[in-house]
Amino acid sequence: MTPKVTEPTEWQGRVLAVPERYNLALLGGRGSGKTTALSFLVLRHCVQYEDKARVLILRATYKSLQNLWDEIEALFSAAFPLGLQSNRADFVIRCPNGAVVTLGNLSTSKDVAKWQGQEANLLAVDEITNFSSLRYINMLRANLRGPVGVPTRMIVLGNPGGPLHATIARMHVHGRSPWKPYTLDDGSEWIYCPSTYVDNPTLDQERYARSIIASAGNDRALSEAWLNNNWNDIAGAFFGDVWGPHLILPDTGWTVPPRVKADPLHGIPAPPRAWSSLVALDWGWTAPAVCLLAAVPRLPGLIGPGGRVYPKGSFLVLDEVHTARTDDPSVGKGWPPRMLAEEIVAACKRWNVQPDGVGDDARGLENDTLLQQLRYSGLYLRKPTKDRISGWTRLKSMMHGAMQDDGETPGVWISERCRLTCETVPLLPRDDVRIEDVDTTANDHAADALRYLINAYDRMPSNISNRRIGP
Repeated sequence: MTPKVTEPTEWQGRVLAVPERYNLALLGGRGSGKTTALSFLVLRHCVQYEDKARVLILRATYKSLQNLWDEIEALFSAAFPLGLQSNRADFVIRCPNGAVVTLGNLSTSKDVAKWQGQEANLLAVDEITNFSSLRYINMLRANLRGPVGVPTRMIVLGNPGGPLHATIARMHVHGRSPWKPYTLDDGSEWIYCPSTYVDNPTLDQERYARSIIASAGNDRALSEAWLNNNWNDIAGAFFGDVWGPHLILPDTGWTVPPRVKADPLHGIPAPPRAWSSLVALDWGWTAPAVCLLAAVPRLPGLIGPGGRVYPKGSFLVLDEVHTARTDDPSVGKGWPPRMLAEEIVAACKRWNVQPDGVGDDARGLENDTLLQQLRYSGLYLRKPTKDRISGWTRLKSMMHGAMQDDGETPGVWISERCRLTCETVPLLPRDDVRIEDVDTTANDHAADALRYLINAYDRMPSNISNRRIGP
């Protein structure tokens, strides 16, 4: 049976021309026709492999499946006018040649169990940057299997922004040449197929551009990303107006200078403390734990990293300790509290940072609170101030201070060693409803640690937390 379909655009035709042995990363701005390209790919797979074709298409939420279903169902109805079985309740299409297409959501472990036994030789994940983690997606890659003669293929689609922006950009965009093969760490071969709304001649492009700018809430960084497929500087765009190279400290090996002590023998009192130091911990078990180590100049005119002077009251984040997995930075390694504390204390010694500060508390595994368990390993923390809105306001204010760089306004600077922080913080999206807050489904653990840090110093002017409570 020969399908009757509309003609693909030039960009969609180029996608269809990619050899089937390659997985596809259809990543681009909004309105470029990525979903339609997926529909063509799925239809071709079903026509070519007939009763052997098994397709599974996933989105993050059940609610978001409806529009995708409408487009795929319309295309298949035109291609197979007779004998097509379309079950809208279960999102399953059965073609008269025996091919089966299933659409589903993937947001919880129950969803994984639902799809884990379903064989697929074409697995597609739409709107991948809207997922909060790659964990469940990676678990379902084992579903990719099929009979001899039928290739297995994975396709991901997504726009800039969203919780997985940084992860997807690192895997498929940064350092990749468009339309050229590349290999991921797991050995899979991919081709990155970028696109923008200009690639879709079916749109009223001028009107569409205006609607995108409006839907971004006049956030220029976010609308630029959606229109022009910019994966570099958008933050979705919570920190988009204050993040930049001006915040990054060079890794020069600078450590916090030791405090000059008094000389009682010669009657010389100790001079005022020049530098303070502290740590801030955002605790996680299944999610990553992130601890930031910082120095704070207490006097004007002090020279810090890079041989430059930093304003009094600034925060210089020297290093980070985190438990994020390398293959998915939104998932933690499950380190127990003492193991994490030992790593943090060791890092504090390297940078001459006091193992004092603020951190999340929770009920521990041994009838102690988390903070009590950390003290046993020499890490002395108290609970942080968790007012999110005022904390984000203060953090952005200090980032703006670093941007001004006037020698007097306190700012926050972050070492290039803090890779997780530098990868995730500038790309955090806003909350859809509470626009003055960060989207809590995103990878905001390093950002939370920064917020705790900025709010901590006023509460700890002596740089001493609660060591006496330790064992």
